[in-house]
Amino acid sequence: MRRRVGIILAVTIVIIGLACWLARPLFSQTVYAGVSVANVEVGGKTHEEIGQLLAMWQKDQRARPILLSYENTTFRIEPDTIDYSIDAEATAATVWQYGREGSLWSRLKKIHKAETEGWSIPLKIKYNEDKLNSIAEQLRETVSRPPRNATLSLQTGAIVPEQDGLDLSVSELKELVLLALNRTDSNLVTLPVTSVHPEITASDLENNGIRELVAIYTTLFNTEDGNRSANVKLSAQKINGKLVYPGQIFSYNDTVGPREKSQGFKEAMELINGELVPGVGGGVCQVSSTLYNAVLLAGLDIVERTNHSKPLSYVPLGRDATVVYNMLDFKFMNNSPAPIMVMAETVDNKLIVGIFGQKVLEKNIDIITAQQQVIQPAIVKKADPALLPGQTKVEKQGKPGYEVTVVRVIRDSTGKELKREIVSRDTYAPDNTLIKFGSETKPVQSEMQSVQERPFVLPGVTP
Repeated sequence: MRRRVGIILAVTIVIIGLACWLARPLFSQTVYAGVSVANVEVGGKTHEEIGQLLAMWQKDQRARPILLSYENTTFRIEPDTIDYSIDAEATAATVWQYGREGSLWSRLKKIHKAETEGWSIPLKIKYNEDKLNSIAEQLRETVSRPPRNATLSLQTGAIVPEQDGLDLSVSELKELVLLALNRTDSNLVTLPVTSVHPEITASDLENNGIRELVAIYTTLFNTEDGNRSANVKLSAQKINGKLVYPGQIFSYNDTVGPREKSQGFKEAMELINGELVPGVGGGVCQVSSTLYNAVLLAGLDIVERTNHSKPLSYVPLGRDATVVYNMLDFKFMNNSPAPIMVMAETVDNKLIVGIFGQKVLEKNIDIITAQQQVIQPAIVKKADPALLPGQTKVEKQGKPGYEVTVVRVIRDSTGKELKREIVSRDTYAPDNTLIKFGSETKPVQSEMQSVQERPFVLPGVTP
């Protein structure tokens, strides 16, 4: 009996000892072995030492720029430009809590896993999301370029080979920058740039037999307006080389896409509801209007087109085509028996749009204004207390509006008229003349005068 009790007691002591030996890591006063921060081993350090280490890293990381490379070009992002900092308190707490939360068994498993396999905890950081977005978008504008279809030169008629485009992924770039900020061993990032292949190649042009200039139209733009000029050039690039097959409808909005900064468009003045206001994409309507005139001269069918609310300087009355993404579009159909291609170039201050096909037109096309009526501006008067009675001031000089009818006349090679069709009847609203005037001041009767002029009446007595 005594022997059995002794055995039981010995076994109990062994079990308790084994349990204590297994549980000893649970009472460690340092970070568990194998735990690292940003791939740097911190096992064995106290909570205070972790805080000191993070403070030193904070200083080093903020002085270390992120280097972004692409081919032979390197860009720098200084951490301070995005308000970068390490959240030392949150990071230290996460490191210290590893292996100290959950059941005893789960804690022991984590501790063992860190010791045998390692466990890395990322730095917890703070940064300005808007500033990082802005930098990423600027890099995208710098590096990215749209693909260029193979085209025919409007100057020589020769084939201009296609060119791959480049696209920088903003979302992937932001992830890579944050990863680099979370590391202490490397600050190099390769820009996530992918190639974008064009739709039309030089072999496509050769196979389609498109070689002849069918129609061409040119407008002028102000190169001193940098943002508007950039929008004109970008829109021209997007429609350049667009192939339209017989019976197919060309959509300007589908081809150019949304007018957004993420698509490369800039803020410039544009005409909205009769007023010039700043908006992203100002200038795209000049490209749609220039294309409209080339399409008219090519004898193609107009499917959808809307004139502006006010006259424009770069095309004659009735010869413009306004576009608003998802609202107003310019569309035409290739009603010819062969494919055609839209070409667009900018040379100095000239925007040139041409239509190429397999052969030149066997007819002559003229676009004329058959009727034009002037709409005189109304005179709007508005009282201005700053002016003296009888004084007037022209605040805004009005401009006339117009009603115009545009006709397309088709003649054969001898000059004989084959067809005359009304293209559009358009109205352009006038700008009213605004005149301010000084109003006559009415005499103000004082309360005392009012009282003095009232007759004195005794109660119950009728005057």
